[in-house]
Amino acid sequence: MSFPSDEMDDIINDFISESTESLETLDQKFVELEKKPGDVALLNDIFRSIHTIKGAAGFLGFDQMVEVTHVTEDVLNKLRKSEMRVTPAVMDAILRAVDLIRVILVNIREKNGKKEDTSGIIAVLGGILNVGPSGPDGPAPGAESPAPDEEQKQPRADEGQGVAGASKDQSIRVDIDRLDTVLNLAGELVLSRNRLMRLGARLSESGVEGELQSQVGEAIAQLDLVTSDLQLGVMKIRMQPIAKVFNKFPRIVRDLARQTGKQVELVLSGEETEMDKTVIEEIGDPLVHLIRNAVDHGMETPEERAEKGKPPCGTISLCAYQEGRNIIVSVSDDGKGIDPEAVKRSAVEKGVISAEEAERLSERDALGLIFLPGFSTAKEVSSISGRGVGMDVVKTNISRINGTTSIDSEIGKGTTILFRLPLTLAIIQALTVEAGGEVYAIPLSNVIENIRVTGDEIKTIEGREAINIRDRVIPVVRLGALVSGEDSPGQSEWKYIVVIGIGEKTFGILVDRLHGQEEIVMKSMSEYLKGTEGVAGACITGDGNVILILDMAGLLTSAKGAYVH
Repeated sequence: MSFPSDEMDDIINDFISESTESLETLDQKFVELEKKPGDVALLNDIFRSIHTIKGAAGFLGFDQMVEVTHVTEDVLNKLRKSEMRVTPAVMDAILRAVDLIRVILVNIREKNGKKEDTSGIIAVLGGILNVGPSGPDGPAPGAESPAPDEEQKQPRADEGQGVAGASKDQSIRVDIDRLDTVLNLAGELVLSRNRLMRLGARLSESGVEGELQSQVGEAIAQLDLVTSDLQLGVMKIRMQPIAKVFNKFPRIVRDLARQTGKQVELVLSGEETEMDKTVIEEIGDPLVHLIRNAVDHGMETPEERAEKGKPPCGTISLCAYQEGRNIIVSVSDDGKGIDPEAVKRSAVEKGVISAEEAERLSERDALGLIFLPGFSTAKEVSSISGRGVGMDVVKTNISRINGTTSIDSEIGKGTTILFRLPLTLAIIQALTVEAGGEVYAIPLSNVIENIRVTGDEIKTIEGREAINIRDRVIPVVRLGALVSGEDSPGQSEWKYIVVIGIGEKTFGILVDRLHGQEEIVMKSMSEYLKGTEGVAGACITGDGNVILILDMAGLLTSAKGAYVH
């Protein structure tokens, strides 16, 4: 049987998507299998996943994929029939095979015609199969041979559905570009809604009354309601469970623990928490850096933990939950913690800060230094971490999606690093402010509070401006001076300070006026502002004007003398 080329491409794309989804969940299942080696149901589940990939690959003529999956399936078949024990050596070989299957799948997706060397892993798995029916360590104690019809007892996904079941398929695959187009259109509708609401408000204020004015008001209110529902619906379509990222970490922790000779258990919670697809894609690399650091030089060896009265197996917790309009993702460990004094010493040695500045730093501020480029307290460079790269990448990636990073650590107890992320990147809540005669938008996720002040309330301390708010001294930065180089005085003696929180840092941004809160659609400026720090994008406000959206972390960092350590 032959298929038209377009139809064949669709079949191959479906195979790639389905195989990728299966492989994403396999790592977690393998780690679980090491903890429960006698779990026949889990073994059958893993066996069926590999068997399905092999069958589809055979149908499509992907011979290398068939070779690797076939011998992997044979080993899994022996394991599920209790003819072989699940040992670390066997598990290592299977995981190597699964990694190779992933590489072959990438070659298929990219159509590069590349052939991988499969002989090594096939020989290893073949050797395991040829050890004998009892396996290297004999049959598992207490294991019972499954009934000959064990596989038939397992419910099939399509069992009992028939044609009627097929007609009730509850999901379809949609190209992400099409979703992006719908999201952009919803964003444009939001802009039109904002404009109409502003015009409706002006119409009401003009004193014009009558049935037409009333009907216009009702129509705008209905449009507002429908637009909000549409916006929420489109956002939900793009939402994915964070499990898509979390599922790969049990395997990573398992491999790193074996590599470093440590005992580490990963505890996942909140995997069902949903986030925008774009946000999920951005947090993968930062989480990998944090997990690797936590295992490599955050966690002690079993012997060191025993000396401290801790259980030999350390715990890393990866957690996600929703808090208002934000998603909180945290990585916690019960390891050795971070010594703020060691961080200060290292920062001074590397010339990041002076000894005098280090003395003035609080413990919390000292911990924040680990996010600076090139910073590391590792005494030795390993293949895993300690080269002074990583933590600055973490902060950069999180800041790029309007998220914030904070850290909390206690010596001997452990460390927690927390991300506060937006639900979506396209449509955000912003505070519009005026400074130097221009209007700017500040993402509301960075705003703690707004305060009205007079000029004499702002004091100068060691050459930098600051203000005392509820017995706490907060550095003040003049927005007009940052964006234009000069700070024009406002029309009134009253000024406004927008208190900004970026991780553990708190600053006051001095502006001339507060315009209010508004839902905005962020537009990328791409090449127009390439290399310009402090600008996240642009938006069109309800009155039709184009204003810049400020990236507060970039703006403050790039301002000379503005960023207070």
